[in-house]
Amino acid sequence: MMMRICDYRSAVLSVSFLLLLAGTPSLLAQAPPAHSSIVQLDHVTSSNPLPNGIDLRDGDARMQIIALREDVVRIRVSRSKNFAEDASWAVLKEARESRVAVTSTNTTDAVGFQTKVLRVSIKKQTFALTVSDLDGNILQQDICPTEFHGDSFRIYKEMPLDEHYFGLGDKPGPLDRRDQVFTMWNTDAYSFQESTDPLYKTIPYIITFRAGRSAGVFLDNTWRSSFDFGKELSGVYSVGSVNGPLDYYVFYGPTPKKVVETYAWLTGTMPLPPLWSLGFQQSRYSYTPQSRVLEIADRFRADHIPVDVLYLDIDFQQQNRPFTVNHETFPDLPGLVAQLAAKNFHLVVITDLHIARFPEEGYVPYDTGVAGDHFVKNPDGSVFTGIVWPGPSVFPDFTRAQTREWWGGLYRDFSSMGIAGFWNDMNEPALFNRPTKTMPEDVVQPHRRAGVHEA
Repeated sequence: MMMRICDYRSAVLSVSFLLLLAGTPSLLAQAPPAHSSIVQLDHVTSSNPLPNGIDLRDGDARMQIIALREDVVRIRVSRSKNFAEDASWAVLKEARESRVAVTSTNTTDAVGFQTKVLRVSIKKQTFALTVSDLDGNILQQDICPTEFHGDSFRIYKEMPLDEHYFGLGDKPGPLDRRDQVFTMWNTDAYSFQESTDPLYKTIPYIITFRAGRSAGVFLDNTWRSSFDFGKELSGVYSVGSVNGPLDYYVFYGPTPKKVVETYAWLTGTMPLPPLWSLGFQQSRYSYTPQSRVLEIADRFRADHIPVDVLYLDIDFQQQNRPFTVNHETFPDLPGLVAQLAAKNFHLVVITDLHIARFPEEGYVPYDTGVAGDHFVKNPDGSVFTGIVWPGPSVFPDFTRAQTREWWGGLYRDFSSMGIAGFWNDMNEPALFNRPTKTMPEDVVQPHRRAGVHEA
C-alpha cells in the first residue's frame, strides 16, 4: 500500500514534467532527462553506528540521526556527503550539542538504535524511518522516500486516521490541521480571512496526538516551507522547503504538556514578564495629541477601570519615522511618561522595524545604519528600499550581531525617559508596494554570503 502511494505520486510528477516540456519546444530541446535533479533516499547503501546515534548513506545522499536526550532525536538529511553548517536561529546551542548514549538495534532488514525512551529504525531496502516508543507505539513513520528536487526537499510521513495535528502558530481554520495545507512565510496579511495563508509568523512546529500519546516535530529551516496534512496524498502528511537544510527534531511526550516543555528546552523560554504586563492594556490607532492621552488616562481612572498600560501608535512620531518624536503634538514626552506613572499607567510606544530612507537630513537612525552597513541589499549590492509608513524605507539585517547591537542602542533615549515597553510592528517585514506584502526573496544579507552564521 505504501509503495503504491509513492509510485503513483512519482508517475504523476513524471507525466506533468514531460507535458510541460512537450508544450515548450525550447525547453524540450535543452532539457536534461526527467528527474535528473531529483534525489531520493530509498535504499541504505551503508550505515555507521555512532555512540549517540547512526549515520547512513544512499550513494552520496546522507542521513544522520542523533539522540539529544532519551526522548529527543535530531534528524539531518543531505543530498550530498556534507551537511549544511551546524547552526540555528531557533534551537539553543546547548540543546543541539546535548547527547545521550544509545544501543544499536540492527537486524537483517533494518538498522537503528534505541534510548531509554525511543526506538529508531531504518529499513535497509526502502530507507523508511520509524520512530516509536519502547512499547512499539509508532510516533512517526516514513511512507514515501525523502526527496530532493534541486535545492528543495520534502519528507512524507504516514497519517493514521486516528492521529491529530496541532500547532504551526497563528494559522486560521480548525485547530486540528488534518486535511489542510499551510505555507510558512512571514507576510503582512492585514484583513485576513479564515482561508488566508500565509500569515504573520512562521513557527514550523507541530504536536501529534494519537491514542493518548503525543509527540512533537520541529523543522529547523528559515526558508519558505510548507506542511501538507493529507491534501496531496490521502493518508500522508508531508513537510518540505524550497531550500535550506533538512534538519528536524522529533520528541516524545507522551503528554502534550511534556511535548511543549521539550520544545521550550530546544528553543528557549521568554524572560519572565513584568507583573504590570499581565493587566489590561489599552491601544488603538491612534491617541494624539499628548493632551488626548491624558484625557484617556483620566477617564479610565474616573470610571474605575483597572488599566495598567496605554499604547502610542505611529502618530507620536515625526512623519512616521521610527525613533523620532513629533514635538508639535507631543511637546513633552518625558513629562507625559511621568504624569502617567503618577496615575499608575505604564506607557508602551510603537517601533516599526524599518528605518526611513532620508539621507542628509540629520536622521540619526538612517545615518548610523548606513555608516555601519546595517541594511539588507539587492542582488546588485545596492541597499534594498521598500515603501512603508514613512515612505521609502530600508531594513536592518538582524541576522548580524553588530546590527542587533546597533538597533538596541536606538532605544536608549526612550528607555531613559521611563517608557516601559516597545511594540515591534511591521516586522514580517511588511511592505506596501509589493503584491506579497513582504520582501522579495532575492534580497541579500550581505554578511551571510559566505555562509557564516553569527550568534
